[in-house]
Amino acid sequence: MGIPGLTSFIKNNSTQYFENHQLTDTLVIIDGYALTNFLYRMHENQTSAFGGDYDIMATVYIDFINLFLRCKVIPIFVFDGAYEQRKIETIINRMSQRIQLYGNQIKTSDCMPYFGSDILFDILNDMDIPHVNCDFEADAEIVAMAKLLKCPVISRDSDFYMNTVPYIPLDMITLDFKSTMINCRLYKVEKLLNEFGGLHTSYLPLIAALLGNDYIRQDTFSSLLRLRPGTFNCGLKLKRITEWLRRQKDINNALYNMTYNLPHSRDYVNNQIKNIMKEYKNTDSKYLTFVLQYKRMAKYQDGLKNYLKPNEKTILPLWLENNYRKGTINSEVMTILTLKKIFFKVQIEDYQKPPYYEVSFKILEVIFGLLIGKNYTVPTLGRKNGLNTGQYKIKSRITNPYVPLADINKTDLEYRKNMILNLIGIKNFNGVPKEWELFVLILIYWAIQTNSKKSTHVYALIVCAMTFNIIKKIDTDNKTLENVTNKSIIEENIIKVKKEDCEQAKINLKNYFCVGQYNNKPLYYKIIHPFAQFQSCVYFFMILNSLLDFPYDQCRIENFFKGSLLYNLCVKMEHTNPEVFISQQLFYKLDSLNKVYESIINHVEMQLLGSKRKIVPSSSRSPKPKDKKRLNNRKKPV
Repeated sequence: MGIPGLTSFIKNNSTQYFENHQLTDTLVIIDGYALTNFLYRMHENQTSAFGGDYDIMATVYIDFINLFLRCKVIPIFVFDGAYEQRKIETIINRMSQRIQLYGNQIKTSDCMPYFGSDILFDILNDMDIPHVNCDFEADAEIVAMAKLLKCPVISRDSDFYMNTVPYIPLDMITLDFKSTMINCRLYKVEKLLNEFGGLHTSYLPLIAALLGNDYIRQDTFSSLLRLRPGTFNCGLKLKRITEWLRRQKDINNALYNMTYNLPHSRDYVNNQIKNIMKEYKNTDSKYLTFVLQYKRMAKYQDGLKNYLKPNEKTILPLWLENNYRKGTINSEVMTILTLKKIFFKVQIEDYQKPPYYEVSFKILEVIFGLLIGKNYTVPTLGRKNGLNTGQYKIKSRITNPYVPLADINKTDLEYRKNMILNLIGIKNFNGVPKEWELFVLILIYWAIQTNSKKSTHVYALIVCAMTFNIIKKIDTDNKTLENVTNKSIIEENIIKVKKEDCEQAKINLKNYFCVGQYNNKPLYYKIIHPFAQFQSCVYFFMILNSLLDFPYDQCRIENFFKGSLLYNLCVKMEHTNPEVFISQQLFYKLDSLNKVYESIINHVEMQLLGSKRKIVPSSSRSPKPKDKKRLNNRKKPV
């Protein structure tokens, strides 16, 4: 949620409400999505215009976590889950605002790239950092957990200014990733209440409601507080609110008087206020049991055993619950299950063309089939034409033979792999390293659906994947392939890559890592729109792969997509032969890398030639593989 104007008011009077503080030897509860948005905007460096540089963000997230661990602070990340019905109006309004913003001019830091937050989950799991994905909005859970663990909250949400837990706004932390201490400023609500007459903290839920938030309009109580509609002066509001509350006999009397003159919305407002009061009083953490399972939390388990409850049950099948809590199942799944809707992310794209996410509708049909079943039409909301929002209706599609989601993890691996292969339109798939498989499959699907089989984007994506999976990791990752039996041509070539070739390739690629210019708007949108489509395919294929219990290793997007590099490569290849450019410039005389590139592009082209444009549902549990004809006469670049 959020209370309009409160953050600005508090900051303008920060000397009164904050005290200097140093974080050490403590736990902290971190609002996960607030953190990712904050850190992204700090380190974005104009890369949003190209779809996101995820390698940079992954490094920033790791540095942030290591700073806290180095200072003996254990961070506990708590993330929002599904959108809630009561917030739909706010979601739609924000979507419309962003469409108008991004559609009229190119923006950078205003636009969070597709996976700007998602990549943090993999990092937290890699580093074994306590975290949990909530079913719905996380604010109440963050407060309850902070009360039980007696530790501060870190966020940017103005709602935390109206609670008794110690609160550290993200922009009040001195973030020096090389430091051995974390200096910050700590907010305590008692100082605010004392400033306005010393109301008891039990009145905080009513103050929050009278100020207005995402669920209660700001002007709802204007007449009660003798304010003109549209008044944004938060200090004046707080003065009037506290004066009015001091005249009330008690909280119940105040609640009655607040809604007495609201005949048309009394019930709704009453319910919203009661929800706020319930969340404020709550000290029961739904997910503390899950968080305490982490090794870093071992010493807190005995002291909290009386507060532990069974993990909060979800409507997900049991086998999916643990993955959802860890964040390996996207919260989009929970929105689909609970609201039977989906809201497409607003991204930078070509607003003169159909929305970027239309290319993913076939993937969504299968996802809806798994989550909801057959013969169900799911309304989806996003940009429709130009700068207008609109609704799409996507019908669920199930495979034949049909297996319910609750039992999908019990099916054999081939059945689950074939669900993805049949969706793409290919018979069988092998020959690439395991960590590359899903990326290559998505590349094939996207190239077919967008008619991009020969576009510069395909070549740029392969070079980008080689850069982060081979060239930048030559000292470590390639050794993992040495023990692979029955190696493919691609895997054999990767093992044989020379370190000196990678060092030279880094030099050759250096200029393409710089943030490019986009003064040529037609060229910019020509390049950026297909990459927005590609990211949409990655996003929904990763959701589908997780619902199938990971028949393929999940795609680590920071190892395959760097927007500024991809954009610069496409600009360079716009007026030249892509294959000549790659072999004769990027990898000139770098034979070991050229062989890898040749084997990958051969493999992708072979799959594209053998694929079917028409997507058909599975007709059998394990389709019999057929040999594909190889390209024997493919012309090599000169």
